[in-house]
Amino acid sequence: MKLRVGLVSYLNTAPLLFSLREEARNAQWELFEAHPTTLNKALAQGEIDLGLVSSYEYALGDYLLLPDISISATGRVGSVLLFSSWPLDKLTAREILLTKASATSVALLKLLLEDFCGQRPIYRRGYLQDLKDKDAYLAIGDEALKLRHYPPRPHAYDLASLWMEHTGLPFVFAVFAVRPESWAQKAAEIRNFATALYLSRAKGLAALTGLASQCVKLSGLSSNECLLYLKGIEYDLSGLKQEALKVFFQHLKRRQEIPHCKELRFIDL
Repeated sequence: MKLRVGLVSYLNTAPLLFSLREEARNAQWELFEAHPTTLNKALAQGEIDLGLVSSYEYALGDYLLLPDISISATGRVGSVLLFSSWPLDKLTAREILLTKASATSVALLKLLLEDFCGQRPIYRRGYLQDLKDKDAYLAIGDEALKLRHYPPRPHAYDLASLWMEHTGLPFVFAVFAVRPESWAQKAAEIRNFATALYLSRAKGLAALTGLASQCVKLSGLSSNECLLYLKGIEYDLSGLKQEALKVFFQHLKRRQEIPHCKELRFIDL
C-alpha cells in the first residue's frame, strides 16, 4: 500500500505543493488534500500516515514530527482573522461564530480573548452563511483572504499579530505530523517523501512571483496581494518556532485543553 500523505488545500501551501502533485503520479506515496480539521481527523484515525495538521492536533495526539516544516508567521499572517462589530475589549457576552475548518485558530482565539484581553464571549460553531446577527466571525485560509475585501464586520483582527504583541513570538499554525506506527513500518517511504517535500518547498519559494500569478484565479486576489501574502508565510520550524510551540502548549495545558505539555519529537531523517 502506498504511503498516504495529507496536505491542506489552501493558498498558503502552494510553495510546499509546487512539484509534489507532479511527483506523486510516479511515487510510492499519494496526496490527500483537504481542510485542516479533515486532515486532523484523518491522521488521528489512521486514514493517512502523515500530514500537515494543526499544531493543536499535534498537542492532543501521539505523533512524531518531520523536521523543519511548518505553516507559521512572525507577526501578521493575513489569513486567520476575527471580523467583529466590536473592539476586542467589548466582546464579553457577544456571540462569536467560529469556523469549523481549524482547531488551532479556535484555540488561539479563545486564549487571546479570554486570557490576554479578559473577555468572556459566547462561542458558536458554523459557517459564514450562519453569521446573521452574530457579533463576530473567525475566518481562516482562503476565505479570510477573500473577506478582507468585503469584511462582514467593521473591525478585523489578525490573530498571529495579536499573539506576537502579547508574547513576542511567532505563531505556528500547522506542523507535519507522522503516526509512530507508520514511521516504524514505512520509514524508507517517509524519507523519500520528505526529500521530495523539502525540494518542492525550495523550488516553490524560489518561484513565488510565478506562484502568485497562478493563484489569482483561485483566491480572487491580485497578483501583488497573493505575492505579499505568500511572502508573509514561513515554512520552517526553527528553534524560535519550536519555542513558540512550547509556549502555546503551556497555555493550552494551563487552560486544561490538553492533559500535559507535549514534547516535540522529531523523526531522524
